[in-house]
Amino acid sequence: MKLYKEFLFADDFVFLSELLQSNFFAWYFYQTSLDGGEHDNDFMFVHTVYEKNVGVNSPEFLKFIPIMNKISAHIGTDHTDLLRIKANMYTNRGKKIVHEEHTDYPDLDSYTTAVYNLTTCNGGTQINDQFIPSEANSLLVFDGNTPHSGVTQSDTDIRLLVNFDFA
Repeated sequence: MKLYKEFLFADDFVFLSELLQSNFFAWYFYQTSLDGGEHDNDFMFVHTVYEKNVGVNSPEFLKFIPIMNKISAHIGTDHTDLLRIKANMYTNRGKKIVHEEHTDYPDLDSYTTAVYNLTTCNGGTQINDQFIPSEANSLLVFDGNTPHSGVTQSDTDIRLLVNFDFA
């Protein structure tokens, strides 16, 4: 697991942050954070930019190419095949909620997951017993087969991140 702080140049960070918080960026309501999820109050808003078995799923795809390339360069040559780009938005529900533990692609033997945080808040990512707080412009990279959970925030209106998976 690696954590990169101040991952993007300031202009690139601001551009992506403003894009995802624009009144014209489409968010889609998911009743649960995982297919078949059973936790109460486990909802979130999602914008799937790219999914390997579907292809480009968003008119905003080209705007994610620079960050995708920078993440890919940090991962190295082991995992260069893009599986997914998915933006997640958690809303404040007055308390921190730990979503279900999962891996993004349980049927794959080897892949890398990267979580790029666009907001600083008391939410974050839980990996085993370690809590990694959401810090704006930080990138968390880990083995995709490592079970992890998203954690909502209680101190800001939203927690905003973009999830990347590479095989």
